[in-house]
Amino acid sequence: MNTPFKPFPAHLSPLRRSLLACLMLCLPFEMARAASVTREQEAARQMEIAASSLDRVLSSFAAAQGVTLLYDTRLTEGLKSPGLYGRYGVIDGFSTLLRGTGLELIGHGSDFSVQRRAATTLEDTQVQDSRLTLGSTTEHSGSYTTGSLGVATRLPLSIRETPQSVSVVTRTRMDDQGMTRLEDALQQVAGVNVMYESADQVRFYSRGFAMDNVQENGASSSFQGSVPGMGSAEASSDSPDLAIYDRVEVLRGASGLTQGTGEPGGTVNLVRKAPTHDFQASTRLSAGSWDRYRNEIDVSGPLDAQGNLRGRVVTVYQDGNSFIDHVGTDRQLLFGTLAYDFTPDTTLTTGYTWQKSHIVPNLYGVPMATDYSSLPLSRSTFLGASWNSMTYEKHNTFAELEHHFDPDWTLSASLNYTATQGDGQFIGVFGNGVAGVGRDGLARLNNVIHRDNAGDQYAGNLNLAGRFDLLGRSHEVVLGGDYQLEHYDNRVGILANTARVDVYRFDPSSLAKPHVPYRSRYRYDNYQRGAYVATRLNLSDDLKLILGSRYSGFYFNFRSKSLATGRETRSPYREDGQLTPYGGLIWDLDEHLSWYASYTSIFKPQNLVDESNSPLKPIVGSNYETGLKGSYFEGGLNVSAALYRILQENRGIDNGNPACVDNCNEAAGRVRSQGVELEASGALSERWQVYAGYTFSRSEYLDDASTSIKAGDPYAQWFPKHLLRLYTDYRLAAGGDRWSIGGGLSSQSSTDTSRNMYQGGYTLFSANLAYRLDSHTTVSLVGNNLIDKAYYIPVSNRHRGGNNFYGDPRNATLTVTWTY
Repeated sequence: MNTPFKPFPAHLSPLRRSLLACLMLCLPFEMARAASVTREQEAARQMEIAASSLDRVLSSFAAAQGVTLLYDTRLTEGLKSPGLYGRYGVIDGFSTLLRGTGLELIGHGSDFSVQRRAATTLEDTQVQDSRLTLGSTTEHSGSYTTGSLGVATRLPLSIRETPQSVSVVTRTRMDDQGMTRLEDALQQVAGVNVMYESADQVRFYSRGFAMDNVQENGASSSFQGSVPGMGSAEASSDSPDLAIYDRVEVLRGASGLTQGTGEPGGTVNLVRKAPTHDFQASTRLSAGSWDRYRNEIDVSGPLDAQGNLRGRVVTVYQDGNSFIDHVGTDRQLLFGTLAYDFTPDTTLTTGYTWQKSHIVPNLYGVPMATDYSSLPLSRSTFLGASWNSMTYEKHNTFAELEHHFDPDWTLSASLNYTATQGDGQFIGVFGNGVAGVGRDGLARLNNVIHRDNAGDQYAGNLNLAGRFDLLGRSHEVVLGGDYQLEHYDNRVGILANTARVDVYRFDPSSLAKPHVPYRSRYRYDNYQRGAYVATRLNLSDDLKLILGSRYSGFYFNFRSKSLATGRETRSPYREDGQLTPYGGLIWDLDEHLSWYASYTSIFKPQNLVDESNSPLKPIVGSNYETGLKGSYFEGGLNVSAALYRILQENRGIDNGNPACVDNCNEAAGRVRSQGVELEASGALSERWQVYAGYTFSRSEYLDDASTSIKAGDPYAQWFPKHLLRLYTDYRLAAGGDRWSIGGGLSSQSSTDTSRNMYQGGYTLFSANLAYRLDSHTTVSLVGNNLIDKAYYIPVSNRHRGGNNFYGDPRNATLTVTWTY
């Protein structure tokens, strides 16, 4: 249970505060000692107040402390509280109970009152820790960290209590850095590499492996680029808009309990904004480089007098161009959600999201020269037709039911359905296959392509979590099951056009738009189901053991049909009864620092067959991790240091048979990935937020798997060995606490591709500046790539012919935010 954060001692100079902060990041035991010095010397009492209405909990706490609390009960009408457990003094206790309510405590001695919180300054740091829900709300917390999350085990644990590497991108950090797309957030997370499969499709990698799974409030679905056999061009949706999410939770490494099958890169959990008991409203108006404009509106609050029915609506409209000629995008989004309390213990939440984007895609980027060097082309060069177009539309409906049997047991259920549609027609220059462009500047077009991609994704989850007593101690357990069903139906037509063009004199308007009928149809059926159980056993006050397992079944079918002949081929694959064990141990070395170790197995079916047309054996392996985690400043700052090793075998590779014609595959690839991860997130003071993450990662083949793959060869040469993410934001005391300034960098080492496309290491700098005009209005300025670094964004299949995309040049966005 967290208590309010206390700042550095007031007598320290700014320089000494900075030096102290640096020492705290490096010397955990010094952090513990310094934090204890700043703790208030108030009498603390043991509190055990059960969850109830906020009015009742406040009254119980005031009576227990022997103080008088006077306030207008209309201020707390309809508000609930998770209760209070642990040792608290008067101020600490009231502050904890009032977090996130929009109320604040005033008074001293034994006489206190409650009033609405004044909003004349930028938000103070607050870290909420609600063990009655999955994770903790970060909206209005002002923090770069969170109190708890469940992305790793589905147990609501803090970052320190989770025996794997987990990160969170909070609402505050999204707003500070102007993040609007999922890739914006994950580009700022330790150990995560955002790989562009095309100009508008991305995949996320960690520790050299793909992150196959995405969750929304714990309901799982596949990233479309990870569906077996399905290419990025067949995706029917683009990246989620972040306006509707409270936070992004990230698990790095195998997610055996929550995912079951897939690559061991990790899992992303998107947690939606929820309806609030208090009325609140905001709008954000942004204008940025290349005529980019965006408006967000967010309104939330009670819909009846008692506050039992609450609603929230979020809208987004975005329109803008790009630094690349002819390229642009517009996006529209509508999100609505309702929450209804049938009883104080039972809540139903439903909602709907509609998102539509129209994109003029930069299809293949620019080609390279035959000697692998860059051509003398401007970063604004567009080598496609002016009529190139791609439209994505998504409809998402969800329902979630949560019931508290008592303060210790909670049953939750969720259903999630998403329908997506993507269609477009385009053509682009793809420089002479993979050969690149010679001195004459001539390259070839890569045909006119017409696509119609559709997807249906169903997800369900049932989860029971609670506490039980055994051998004189209290322990936690979670058990449940999930269901995932996905259908993708894609049609494509190709009209041959490989005319040679001069890349230096290319005119996008010179190509006429032809009619292209659909010729082929590809359908993918993906079905998974699983049951899981995990328990956290409190072996002693300092030693915790997490044990769990998942039982999974998997079915996949790929169907290919010629629309001209009607001939269809099928490739079904099934795996049942797969058991995925999980174990974790956490030892509290002191009140701030813990050592942990964890293990989980890896299992991924393959849709490949060998020369005899027999399916390849599934990929199997193990994920090991150990490290230290610390929590300082009463939970305001989380730090971690991790060592990991991932072992895989049976990866499908070329069998090396020169006489092979079709299905030249064998399950012979053995891979090892290992490395180090360091991370710090949260507050160094009430004014100072920081995020820092560094990763060293190396993945390689272990054996001579074929004539082309030797032991020691890199497995994922496009994944950088070194990744560094830094960002900090500081609220200035001068000027009435109205100014905030921040800055950071994102850096990675050099990479290569299977086509020998080298990308040197690069560092991108960013900054933000905010000023609160009054209690409702804030103006902020965010700048990215401040030194205007020219570089190519990470693409796993870059080659001389194409897929070379320049990163954004220097740019800035000005935002005016109004809140009520």
